[in-house]
Amino acid sequence: MNKVSKIIKIALAFLFAFVLSFNLVVERAMATGEFSQTCEDIYIDDPYLVATCEKADGVTKENSDINLNEYIGAKDGILSWGGKYFADTCDDIALAQSLATKELLLTAQCKKADGIEQSDIELDAHIANIDGSLTYE
Repeated sequence: MNKVSKIIKIALAFLFAFVLSFNLVVERAMATGEFSQTCEDIYIDDPYLVATCEKADGVTKENSDINLNEYIGAKDGILSWGGKYFADTCDDIALAQSLATKELLLTAQCKKADGIEQSDIELDAHIANIDGSLTYE
């Protein structure tokens, strides 16, 4: 009986450790994007995204900004993640919210070979609030 008790205790300890580590992984994964859920006073100061964001304690707030030119490009008039320097070829850069999905969008008029293209990109897809700081993920 004593041996069975030890095996059960060990199994429970492993199970507890697994559940705890899974929770930490999920919490970190949930941090990806969706900064607009924990930030306010969000605006564009071309090419910076500026906001006041909650810190991890859920009470304290911090002013933060991120240079979107480092993460967004514009190729043939279309905004895309993974490029750079979209502000060099785009004008009328602004924020908008999709009525259908409530996504926070960056919108711009971007130059292409034969004119100008209205383009937008979802900011919550890759911008996160990590302890009060706007971060690209």
